[in-house]
Amino acid sequence: MVKQIFVLLLSLTLIAVFGSCSSTSEPAPNNSDIPSDPVDVDVPALDHDNLVPSATFTKTLGNESRIKVNLLGLVDPTTLVPIDLYADYNDGFYNFYLEEDGVVKGVKLTKVSSSTKLKADIVFTVDNSGSMDEEADSIAARIVEFANFLAQKGLDAQFGCVGYYGEVNGGLNLNDHQILETYLNERTDYNVGTNRTIGFYGSDSANLDQTANEQYSGIDRENGVVGILFANFMYNWRPGAQKVFINFTDENTQPEGLYAWSTAALCEKLLGMATVHTVFSGDSSEYSGDWENLWSERPWDMSKCTGGTVKFVSNDASDLNLIDLPVTGALSNSYLVEFVTSSASGTHTVVITVSTSTADGRIEYIDISY
Repeated sequence: MVKQIFVLLLSLTLIAVFGSCSSTSEPAPNNSDIPSDPVDVDVPALDHDNLVPSATFTKTLGNESRIKVNLLGLVDPTTLVPIDLYADYNDGFYNFYLEEDGVVKGVKLTKVSSSTKLKADIVFTVDNSGSMDEEADSIAARIVEFANFLAQKGLDAQFGCVGYYGEVNGGLNLNDHQILETYLNERTDYNVGTNRTIGFYGSDSANLDQTANEQYSGIDRENGVVGILFANFMYNWRPGAQKVFINFTDENTQPEGLYAWSTAALCEKLLGMATVHTVFSGDSSEYSGDWENLWSERPWDMSKCTGGTVKFVSNDASDLNLIDLPVTGALSNSYLVEFVTSSASGTHTVVITVSTSTADGRIEYIDISY
């Protein structure tokens, strides 16, 4: 009997010891590097309203109250210089504000770098109508250089492509830059001029082709909205990645009277969720006075409403250098924003505001969950 009691006591002791070790083997989440919520900080009214922040939200694995925000860099439209962000509320040095359910949050800002990598999913939508033939080779030739540059800046980037005339007539889902190079430069009979973006490629090419024919056709004139919305719906965007479109065209956007394929429809769907950047090859003044909603729309208006950038290049795009595009400055000036949420579950309203002397803007995310 005594032996049995001894064995029982020994077992209970071992359970207590190892149970105690197990419970303390994983330290509690540490968010001490994130500043506390500031007091008496007022978010300013907008004076310029010429910025549109774009962000994605994710929880931190193992620390769900710590929210990560992948914020695409912002370029001052008056200077074309990327905006450096600050949130040192205690020192009175700040131009960035994040509100969760009406409360200004303390945030930690970290610019993208080789040690702070951020995801970016980038899709090139390329007008492959006949007038783009002289630009097509120049566009394709710069892709690898662009991809390598972004990787050096600390961006974990994937690349996709959509070719369009009116309807979507080609595409590649998001992949690494080598696969994109193959699509643009190495397909037999599809490696010259506008043919580079005609036809579908990859393991899901049949599905992309079928969906394009059934749902993204019927437009007979150039319209980048169709290509962008196709990729937005069909492509494998990674959770937490920036969603970026770069649209190449030399023509006006022509919805042919259909609101579903208009600039306004695109702006409604992508606002705050993605940015559209425009490269226009040609003389933009050619269409001056001829703009008309639903019929002849400015292609760069897609950039203005989503917070993207615009670049005008020559008719043959011989002066095109993707690394020099304003979007490159935005991507390489992206930020990881971290804050501690009031609740990791449920939905929240989050408002992001950036305010400088020459540029400001605000975006509101309603009923989002992390």
